[in-house]
Formats: sequence, C-alpha cells, structure tokens
Amino acid sequence: MRLRLRLLWLMLAALWRGPLKVLAESVLTFRVLPNDVDISRITDDRFIALMDLGRMDFAVRGGLIKTMLRCRWAPLVTFATVRLRYPLKIFQQYQLRTRIIYWDDDTFYFQQQFERKGRKVATGYVCATLLGPHGRISPKDVLAEIRQLVTRPDKPEIVSRLQDLNAMIHQEQKEAA
Repeated sequence: MRLRLRLLWLMLAALWRGPLKVLAESVLTFRVLPNDVDISRITDDRFIALMDLGRMDFAVRGGLIKTMLRCRWAPLVTFATVRLRYPLKIFQQYQLRTRIIYWDDDTFYFQQQFERKGRKVATGYVCATLLGPHGRISPKDVLAEIRQLVTRPDKPEIVSRLQDLNAMIHQEQKEAA
C-alpha cells in the first residue's frame, strides 16, 4: 500500500461515513496529486494502488477490519486487471466506485470503476481472498463472522471470463516452473 496518507484519511473519514453493507457500493472522491502522475497523467500502476483504497473502505466500513485483526487474517489479491479508457490529469477530481459483484467458495470478485464527471475513465476487476493462520478463509465464513449473511448474486459473465483468464495464467505459470 503506497498511499499511506490517503489510507489514514480514509480510515478517519470512515468514522463519519457510516457502515457499508456487503452488496452496497463504496464511493470515494479523490484528486489526482503530483505524486500520482508521470508527466501530466495518472500512471497505470497508480490505478491498482488506488483500487486498494476502495477495497479498504469496504473492509473498514463493512466491519471487517476488526475481525481481520482479531482473527489474524490478511487480504490477498489473487488477480487484478484494469482497462483504461480516458486519462486522468493532474489536479482533476474523480470518484472510485467499488462493489462486490460475486463470490465463490474461495474468492470475492470486485468491480472498481473510476469516474470523472459521470464518465467512466477506467474499470478494474479484482479477485481477492483472506488468508488466516491455517489458509484461505471462505467468503461464506467471512460473511458469517461480520454478521452480513446475504444471498450471493448471480454470477456475471465477466466473472466467468476472469476465472478462465486466471486459470490460463495459472496453468502457464505451472508449465514454466
């Protein structure tokens, strides 16, 4: 996490923003700062780092942080991809919208969209899980622990495609080893 000051601000602001349910959307407003850009536009790696903040907002406002500390769970991103459409330039304000679109036995699937003035400038998808002292924690157990028992949404087509791509990359890594 390279955005420590923004993370600190996010955690303090969460005290006033109220709780967040599992299937709700987190909306964070940011401004492109000088350390976010290479010459005049936000760098591609910064999008991934900012997406961490969107998921952290979910964890803080959804009540997961306390459970993670108590149970010694650690978040792990297993797959992430971003499609950049329009650039964000220095000092422009934008929103990061984060929501959980699906979960299976191992993984939560997040959709994260960057918007400026209502226009989508980038869309990211992240597959994330939690690791405990004895391995992965199932989303079902996570939801039970934070007392947010909800029905899993229908599986979107994009999740199937992400799973296929993830499996292809995993296979390629196994063959190269």
